[in-house]
Parts: sequence; C-alpha cells; structure tokens
Amino acid sequence: MVVAMAQTQRDNWMASLPDSMPVCKVSIPGTHDSGTAGVRFPMRHYACTQTMDLSEQWDAGIRFFDLRPKLEGGKLKIYHGPANCHITFEEALLILKEKLELSPTEFCIVMTNSAGGGQTAVDMTMELINSVIPVGMLAVFKADMTVADIRGRILFIHRNTPSRGVDAPGVVVRGWPGNGMSRKARMVSSDAKSAELWAQDYFTSGNNDKDAFLSSKWDNMYRVLRAFSDADDVVWCINHASGYTGTGVRTNIKRCSDYINSHLEEFLNEQSGPIGIIPMDFPTQELIDAIVKLNR
Repeated sequence: MVVAMAQTQRDNWMASLPDSMPVCKVSIPGTHDSGTAGVRFPMRHYACTQTMDLSEQWDAGIRFFDLRPKLEGGKLKIYHGPANCHITFEEALLILKEKLELSPTEFCIVMTNSAGGGQTAVDMTMELINSVIPVGMLAVFKADMTVADIRGRILFIHRNTPSRGVDAPGVVVRGWPGNGMSRKARMVSSDAKSAELWAQDYFTSGNNDKDAFLSSKWDNMYRVLRAFSDADDVVWCINHASGYTGTGVRTNIKRCSDYINSHLEEFLNEQSGPIGIIPMDFPTQELIDAIVKLNR
C-alpha cells in the first residue's frame, strides 16, 4: 500500500534525486492534454482529461505536461481537439516558469503538439517559448543528460517540426507512433544530438468495443513498463496511460482512466525499477505519489 506524501515533499520531490541520475531513468508522473481543466460544458464529457489546473498539477507532483497550442485570433490558445481549454499557451508557460522559480530543485518536461493553425502555429510555438522562458531555464538536451543538467529548467519535446531557421528549444520527435507504440522513435535536438525513444500512445480502437480496447490498452502499456524497467541502455520512454472508449456521443475518457489507472496503481505496488514518463488522465494523488516514490 502506498503511504501518502506530505505536501512539502510533493513541492520539492526532485530535491532528493542524485545529481548524477540520468533523466531518462527518472520515473515522472505526467498529464495528457494537461490544460483541459478549463474545458466548459457541453464539451467537458468529450474533451476534459483533467480536473486539476496546471498549478494544482504541479503542486500534486506532476512534472510532465502535454500542451497543445492552436492559432486562433492571432494568439496561441490551448485546445483539445475542437475544445477550447480557456488558457493561452503563454499563460501556461508563465505558470510553469513561476513554479520553477519558486522550486529550483525541480525540473519539468513539456511536450507540445499543435492543435491547429498549420506551420505558422508550429513556428509561433517555438518563438513564444524562446521569448517567455529565459535561456538559462531552457534545458540543453543530450541523451545521457543528468538531473544536475536540468534542475531548475524545462526540457521541451515537440511533436511538430518547425520551419528551417526557426529555433526549436529542446528536441523534436521523429517517428511518433500515433495510436500505437514504437521503440524506434527518436528525439533530435537542433544541434543533432539524439536519443532513442520508446513511445506508447495507443488511445482508441476506433469503434465502441470498450472491453476489448481496455484490455488491449493495458496489455500494451504493461509490456512497455516491464521492458523499460529492465532496459540497461540509454533510452527514453513516454508510456501513455490515457485513452478513451467508444465513439461520438459514447466517447468516454473517464471509463478508460478508471480502468487503466487502477491497474497501474496495482502494478506500482509491486514495482521497484524505473518506468519513465507516464502521461495520465484524471490521475489520483495516490497514483502520482506511487510513481514519485519509485525514485527512492
């Protein structure tokens, strides 16, 4: 059984990580579509994946954030599909910047994925990051980077490739599987440093076979959990717990998260090795604490 952490421990849980620890071996609780707490009726059932806002997620111990900017009215706003999350990308960045300033022992990873606006939105995403986040707070990537390399900084992982000449802070992912899994994706920086990435993002079956999808989703996630825990090589891992059952008006995100999160928490009670980055929908505090405690 997982013993709850004190709030002071959650605020600075990375303080106890050894400086020499490879970042790819840190078990990091994350959220999928992190900005969706602001989605309003009637889209909440179809698009809301979080009840905590970004500040509350940080305070709960989350250190991986999935942000999806869409260009609308000249601004980058966070969306999930067609749903407006009622927070701008700049506001989201400023929240994380302030949290890091208050807790310099910590670091976080932000994954961006354009929700609309074409190449202009992708390029604006990079430019906004570079204008809002100080250079000293931008993590410089290398495959075997350590905790000391990234404390007080943000590592950006981008699912979209910017135009030639546009500086992409962090890394761009090549070969993201999309509704599947791959051990052949790569994270590549602007100065050509790269790392192998295992990515599992199996999020729907495309129809309404609820039970079959849930079982298959967990099987895929479990296989990656076990393989990564035993991996000796320098390899990064983003293993999504998120997904949804059904289609159309029967789309149900909460049903999937209840099933997968309960199986994940059960697994963590017996786990001791690293599990990489775990983006989740509606994570409980107990589940976040259980992932954090793997690092101890």
